[in-house]
Amino acid sequence: MASIYRPKQLWIDRDVLESPVTAHVRRALPQVPTAIIEGPPPVAAPDTQAARMTASKKHLYLTSQQGRFIRPCPGASSRRDDGQLCCGYTIVDIVSNCNYDCTYCYLQSYLNTPYMTVYANIEPLFDELAALLRAAPGQRIRIGSGEFSDSLSLEPLTGFAKLLVPFLRQFPNVLFEFKTKSDLVDHLLGLDPQGRVMVSWSISPEAVVRREEHKTASLAARLQAAQRCRRAGYQIGLHFDPLLHYPGWESDYEGLVDEVFTYLDPDDIATLSMGSLRFAPALKPVVRSRFPKSRIMAAELFPGADGKIRYFKPLRIDMYRHMTACLQRYLDPERVYLCMESQDVWQQVFGRAPACNLDVERRIQGAALGRFRPALIPLNGLVT
Repeated sequence: MASIYRPKQLWIDRDVLESPVTAHVRRALPQVPTAIIEGPPPVAAPDTQAARMTASKKHLYLTSQQGRFIRPCPGASSRRDDGQLCCGYTIVDIVSNCNYDCTYCYLQSYLNTPYMTVYANIEPLFDELAALLRAAPGQRIRIGSGEFSDSLSLEPLTGFAKLLVPFLRQFPNVLFEFKTKSDLVDHLLGLDPQGRVMVSWSISPEAVVRREEHKTASLAARLQAAQRCRRAGYQIGLHFDPLLHYPGWESDYEGLVDEVFTYLDPDDIATLSMGSLRFAPALKPVVRSRFPKSRIMAAELFPGADGKIRYFKPLRIDMYRHMTACLQRYLDPERVYLCMESQDVWQQVFGRAPACNLDVERRIQGAALGRFRPALIPLNGLVT
């Protein structure tokens, strides 16, 4: 099981004292020292980004979101000058920072606050969601909460899903995604998502999980959790992302694909993506400082057109082709999409490429909507 987060200090902004999220967190952490404050926590920030990120895991701050909760995914611009295609995703900013410690996580160089933040004022969030979904009743809108944190790693503390899933039942045009590396799904079971909610897992070979994805659930635990969610009526997504290149990667990833389908039927999977290792240049010194034993920075990596550091394009294409060959033993490659890759890469991997971002979104939605099935057992709160 993934480790359950316990901060050293809980900070609560007075503005969210009456929030149901705050109440849930306080019940879950009765022994954690708690301070009621106005404004940001008085936490001293270490001098270096690496030290700041390590220290941030010790403090949990509950506050209100002052801006908008909902915005387009940073990669989803309809007009990009770097040639990358994206999927038209919409993100919800509920938690900022993550209690897990994946070596490659981009948040390590992106965030600079010395604490983890939960936005506990959920009423404005629900208002934003309702306005967005009611404005486009004929359009299926994909929204996800896993951009700035793991979607479920704090669920035992916040109880957020227990509030959100029932709320979403009234909107037939939503597909809300919880994206996770955890197995913390007990709070989701028995909620009856009615096709509105997907739980997706970022998955890697177990050797990568142990070496690079610290504090997360094992591969087997993630897939067992996916089984449980599928039986409870959730759509299931899988993200082979980031693919890592190292000696023996081919057999490890082939074994990963085979293991997936010992737990899941191909028709259980609504969406499936692939993406290779990519990161901003500022991440490299942080990783070397925080994780000196990690192998990921030992690979040959180059600046891409989007400014991110990546594997050389022919190597990425080779990796995607290998994964596609492994996957097509179980499902149609048309159900697979690439994350943040160019039309040229799509063309060389699949033999044809989407013309634009909208084509990528249609590919994803076609797969998801075509494979939704209701719960496999009665939703009586006793799902196991």
